[in-house]
Order: sequence, then structure tokens, then C-alpha cells
Amino acid sequence: MRLQRQSPYRSFTLVVALIVLALLLLLLDQSGRLGSVRAQVESFISPALTGLTRVGSSVTGVSQELSEVPQLRAQVKQLQDENSRLKNDMIAVQAVQQENERLRTQLQIQKEQPWKLLGAEVAALTPDSGRHIVHIAAGKQQGVQPGMAVIGREGSSPAALIGVVDEVGPHSSTVLLITDFSSVLSARVYHQDQVLDGVVQGQWQRGSRLQLTQVSRSVPLAEGDVVMTAGLTAASGLDLPRAAIPRNVPIGTIDSVSTDGYNQSASLRPYIDPDQVSYAWVLISHDE
Repeated sequence: MRLQRQSPYRSFTLVVALIVLALLLLLLDQSGRLGSVRAQVESFISPALTGLTRVGSSVTGVSQELSEVPQLRAQVKQLQDENSRLKNDMIAVQAVQQENERLRTQLQIQKEQPWKLLGAEVAALTPDSGRHIVHIAAGKQQGVQPGMAVIGREGSSPAALIGVVDEVGPHSSTVLLITDFSSVLSARVYHQDQVLDGVVQGQWQRGSRLQLTQVSRSVPLAEGDVVMTAGLTAASGLDLPRAAIPRNVPIGTIDSVSTDGYNQSASLRPYIDPDQVSYAWVLISHDE
């Protein structure tokens, strides 16, 4: 099959036609006749050009945003790391502040009382076979021994007895709370300018807290009278492992009074609720 050759006259004719059209448009533009045609053409293509411009801007913006995604992710990761570090720093500062507050409290107690104290975290409140006990994070390696008094302090209350060390391990101890029914301590009641002896027994298993008994009726007790340890547990003849309690450790105040024969008894409100204590001090020694 033979291909037809394009005539050279056709190309020449096309070039001449384009030149004539260009001259014609030039003459029309110089004579001002092209203005109306130009306006119509511009009004026709202007919306299209505007749309294309917007599309181009959108495409440019999207492209720019996509290029910034890795940078934004890096900034978010940096902020998250910074936030985590600040939280850790805040926790550390709070722990230091808490420790400083506990040390200040201990120094204040030792300034007010002739006691040497050992601070310990209260690890857990554990009903063990019906016994009211807690575990503290201090043991034989820290100088703790059975029979030592354990005290707490909250707010404006005095440093008061919350229990007695019952069992001792290398780095932890079991404390029998004074509210347990098996806890029996010698006590003294200060009524105005008189002092009366008695016994404080826990009442937790009976739905109460503390009961003061065996107090002579020679001096009537009154609500608000202060009750403290007498330091006579070892000499009371009771079979108890709690014989190292010194005297004048605050216990609580009288809430209500009742009489029974020649004696009177009273319900006590402890200065410190043993169930609420999260940090305590073991009374290691005393200058008495």
C-alpha cells in the first residue's frame, strides 16, 4: 500500500491563512473593534480561570499540609514526652514534700516528748482471724521489737497511741491496734486536778472502739476527761506481750460514763482513728 504524500501547497496555504488572521486581529484591536469580543471571551473564561486558581491553591495547601505531617507528629511526640517528664517531676516533688512534712512532724513530737521515734509506712489494714491489725514497713533490722508502742498524728491532734507491736520480721512488723478486743492497757484518767487509774480495752469486735473500765467511783468521771497510758501493763499481772508501753502516751477522751457497783466505766473517743493512719511512728525508746 502506498501512502499519499501531503501537498506542499496545503501547508503554505495554512501559514498564509494564519498570517492573514493575525493581521486581521491586529487591525481590529487597533481600531477598537476587538474590545467587545475580548470582553465576551473574558467573561466566558473568567469563572473557569477562578475555579482553576482555587483548585491550584487547594492542591498547594494540601501538599503543604502533607509535607508538614511528619513535623507535626514529631512535635506531638515531643510534647507527650515533656508532659510525662513533668508529671514524674511533680510526683517526685510531692514525695519529697511529704517526706519533709513527716520528718518535721517527727522532730516536733520528739521535741514535745522524751521519745525516740522510728517512722514507718502503714502497709495494710488486715483483719486476721478477726484480729484488728496493721502491717508496718519496719522490722527487726530497724530496731523494732515486740511490745513497743506505735503512735500516729493527724492534723491538730496530739501524737497518740494507735497500737502495740505484736510480731516482728526482718523488715516488717505486725501491729495490734488498741481497738482490738485482745488489746488491754493500763491507763490513767486526768479529771481536773485528780488522777484515776483504770484499764483500756478495745471494742472493735463489739462494734465500738475503746472502753475504760475498773475506775474507782471516788471521783466522778466527766465527758472530755483525758485518758493516757499509765505504764503499768507489765505490773498488772496480765498475760500480755505488751509490756514496753511508757506512761503518758495520749489515748483519747471520755465520751460517756456509766457506773457498775463500786466502779465506773466510760466509752472513749480515741485521738487517732487507727483505721485512717497511713504513716506511723514506733516508740523505740523513752527517757523515763
